[in-house]
Amino acid sequence: MSLNSALSMATVTHLTVDEYLRRHDEPVCELIAGGPVAKPVGTIEHMKMERRLQQLLEPFEQRGLGQVVWELSFRQRDEVRIPDVVFLASTARFEDGILVDAPSLCIEILSPSQRETELFAKCQVYDAWGVPYCWVIDPIGKKAWESHQGAPVPLSVVDGFLRAGEIVVSVGKLFE
Repeated sequence: MSLNSALSMATVTHLTVDEYLRRHDEPVCELIAGGPVAKPVGTIEHMKMERRLQQLLEPFEQRGLGQVVWELSFRQRDEVRIPDVVFLASTARFEDGILVDAPSLCIEILSPSQRETELFAKCQVYDAWGVPYCWVIDPIGKKAWESHQGAPVPLSVVDGFLRAGEIVVSVGKLFE
């Protein structure tokens, strides 16, 4: 039985962050509104996009702007989210191995079981948590959106570049 099935059939009590940290869920779960929510299992397209993002963000690491990491738990108050990719300052703080400072950029990669609107909603959460930029990437549809802190909706990329402050990535190169 999958975790999602088990969770939907069982009554899940409110989890604290400490209780969440002691769990070892498969698939990996985020902590949202006191309950575990499974992240979609990655596809080959998803994994290839993560690797491509690493390649494209590496020059910004080398310039000393921060570092790129994958599947890093990010906590604010009583919730824990796990963006697919984050770019964070080298001075970012962690508690119990979980990022507590807002990264410079969160990136969500669309999985076949997700809708774009779900990921746009995650960008709004990141915005409320102080993340200045969020990108949503659809590796199969070859589409990308960027969200800026305080902006009402994500923007479709029209000029061929995704931007996050000093970070600028060509959408053409992203989908090569």
